[in-house]
Amino acid sequence: MKENNKIAYCTQYSMCVAGGFIAAYAVLNHADFLASAQTANLINLVLCITGKDFPQMCLRLIAAVIYMAGLSVPVIVAKYTHINMKLLCIFIEMSMIVILFFITKRVNTIIALYPVFFMTSIQWNSFPGAGGFVSSSIFSTNNLRQFTTSYVEYICSKDREHLRKTKFFGGVLLSYHAGVIFSYFIYKQFAMKGVIFCLLPLLTGMLFLEMENGGFAGVKKELLAARRIIAAGK
Repeated sequence: MKENNKIAYCTQYSMCVAGGFIAAYAVLNHADFLASAQTANLINLVLCITGKDFPQMCLRLIAAVIYMAGLSVPVIVAKYTHINMKLLCIFIEMSMIVILFFITKRVNTIIALYPVFFMTSIQWNSFPGAGGFVSSSIFSTNNLRQFTTSYVEYICSKDREHLRKTKFFGGVLLSYHAGVIFSYFIYKQFAMKGVIFCLLPLLTGMLFLEMENGGFAGVKKELLAARRIIAAGK
């Protein structure tokens, strides 16, 4: 694997850790609600319309619009500016984390998750994959499908390209659920305020992103030199 691909993988894996962390934050702190996806929210939106629960319908409709707005941001930025959307995404996510830090249990669950809807939808479109593989960094279902089918393909054909794909999606799944585990232990110690620790994988993702884009040249050189020293000592 080329060095640039390895760094791109590390960037994606870091964002998967952040995705798993914030998904678990929503589930642990807000009535098992998975705010990274819209399926549950849209189902409940339709149920609210059917049951004529208009206050809840409005809250969930706003949540859907916020999610759609987040999906739109990377498209608009790419079309009309030269801004690095991945870097902008991380800065936006950091600002959302700060907002979440000040939200308390007294806030309505759906309203409290508005920042999560926005940040995860932006992340989904800003970090669509790495190394030619399309993967989500904010939820797991399709990654599990890709991991499973590529491994079965490898068993059947012995094609090493399928093995490479299996390893990538295995890394995605491991990273995402490492974020879930991290979020759980942070939740046990700090409850809702522990969301601030999501800044750690985001900062790590920023570091790898800068290395991927040619920044932090000195850091990259030192890491490569250390790797050569370790390899020589084996």
